[in-house]
Amino acid sequence: MPITSNVAWDERLETFKGRDTAQYIETLKATARHCAACRLPLGPGAALSLTVSITESRSMEGISSLTFDPAVCHLQCQEPGLRVQKAFGAVDDVSSVGARFVLDGRGAGTKDIPVLAYTLVPNIVIGEPGGEMTSALVSLMLNHGFQMSFSACYQEIMRRAVPARKTCSCTVSNKGRVQLHVDGLLMSSQQLDKTDPNDAAWLEAAGAGRVLVISGDNLIFKDSEMELTAAARLGTLVTGMVPAYA
Repeated sequence: MPITSNVAWDERLETFKGRDTAQYIETLKATARHCAACRLPLGPGAALSLTVSITESRSMEGISSLTFDPAVCHLQCQEPGLRVQKAFGAVDDVSSVGARFVLDGRGAGTKDIPVLAYTLVPNIVIGEPGGEMTSALVSLMLNHGFQMSFSACYQEIMRRAVPARKTCSCTVSNKGRVQLHVDGLLMSSQQLDKTDPNDAAWLEAAGAGRVLVISGDNLIFKDSEMELTAAARLGTLVTGMVPAYA
């Protein structure tokens, strides 16, 4: 039973994650706040375990994909494990989680920039087990003009951000509903409160007609904070400027 950063895991996981296994485990540990079994907090230094449910599916076009659904627990609550199941057709049980905030654009020589950040849960990768695996979300965004970012520094991201293709758009309704569409697909939908000062500032900044979208796998959202280091290190962080329409 291998152990990484106090997290015990099933050695079969390495067959699917390869050289990214250690970083994947560390990212999950950093994200988890409570034991998935007993729901008590995961204290510092506690012995933990990782259970991963993997769904192998194949689309009608013959494209293979893997969906990873992890659970971090106290080791005393649950032994590490790996479950693999097969499904037919496209993966549909996926949700979007994210955040929005405003970056000070003075360092990049521009006005304040509204940021819409999101990822898909669980993560979906395309490829065959034991072969080259590619993030489905990252591949989609790259195909529509987003660029890979290997820096987690917001100032660097702003300086290097380029416009995405015209297939990408962000709409802002009068009631504060913000939606991101990529090639006709709804990728993120967030409801803003106009009476909240932070949301009001975001909406005001978006009035300039563009939004910086930060996306990819391994983005970590904690309360009001977002951590991009793991995504940048693993090459699963993508960014792009998207036009915003009222």
